Amino acid sequence: MGKIKILQFPLAASKGGMTRYALENWKWMDKTKFQCDFVTMSKYLDFEEEVLLTGSKIFYISCYAEENQKQFIKEFEAILQEGYDVVHLHTKYWKSFLMEELCKKYHVPRVIVHAHATDIINISDPIRKERELQIHEQVKKKFCEELATDFWACSEAAADFLFGEQIPRNKVRIMPNAIETDKFAYNQKARDFYRKKYGLENCFVIGHVGRFGYAKNHKFLLEVFNNILKKVHDARLVLLGTGELLIEVQEYAKALHIEDKILFAGRREDVHNWYQAMDVFCLPSRTEGFPIVLVEAQASGLPCVGSMVITQEVEISPNMVRLPLLVDEWVKWILKCYEETEKRSRIQTIESKYDIQNQIEIIQEMYSLSRSE
Repeated sequence: MGKIKILQFPLAASKGGMTRYALENWKWMDKTKFQCDFVTMSKYLDFEEEVLLTGSKIFYISCYAEENQKQFIKEFEAILQEGYDVVHLHTKYWKSFLMEELCKKYHVPRVIVHAHATDIINISDPIRKERELQIHEQVKKKFCEELATDFWACSEAAADFLFGEQIPRNKVRIMPNAIETDKFAYNQKARDFYRKKYGLENCFVIGHVGRFGYAKNHKFLLEVFNNILKKVHDARLVLLGTGELLIEVQEYAKALHIEDKILFAGRREDVHNWYQAMDVFCLPSRTEGFPIVLVEAQASGLPCVGSMVITQEVEISPNMVRLPLLVDEWVKWILKCYEETEKRSRIQTIESKYDIQNQIEIIQEMYSLSRSE
């Protein structure tokens, strides 16, 4: 028999969240036994060539189902006719079961619905968000086991949000977002090199990795940093990522007169080395699923602080705390980290289930069930 064919849906234009998860898993999969293809509704992917070089296909769908359902169905059915053993649906919240129904129509052996979020993110308009939440809850009530063969979630909270009581919890498999742990382990040489290269020597560096969007709550972090500067004059804030709110956040930094203390580093392929240059990692998100950046930061031995909306399951080391989104509490905790910087060890070992080489074995085993049942 040939390779097991898996269709991953969807890829976004940026390499974050669900897209990063799918691509990183494919990087580690046995390409002599498996074939991963991808679907996107973006107009282009700036990492297209990188994906194609692995032997994958990328299918571009011209519209969202809500824009033109007839056209969407026509294009997705054409993709399914390629014949897939597995369709892996990476899902944040419900709008319909159209994808699941089409997979059932074409008798896809294994359909995985994978919950990746605990709320509707990147919608700042409260009225629109409430409307989307209402649709999500209405659709969720109609979800049933017959629409898929497998139910995965990045965390218990994500499972609650997407599946609710519709799917018995013993049928939901928690799949931790895993990383290449050796790659993120503390590296003194990388720390020295990056701090020197970017003018961070003798500085207390607060870091963040994430898309500049509503969910990541950058303005709160700037308020915290502004207060830190009043106590620690050599503090610096490093922000990695891009997004639609980048300019707005930069303007807010200017309004606070702290723009010269902030390094907007943009989208990076060397994030693992930037963790080494940091002294504290912050993630004041408004909504999250299971943020892989916190696994990475903890693996590098960084003290980490996140908001209370982040699932408790991400506390995989003693270096991680979750706090309410209150500026004073964050400032107090970060200042304590500053005082303990010199005596804190950066050597950290995290559980094997967060190592992608272990997790990929489980994923491949699950994909292989499409041929064994």
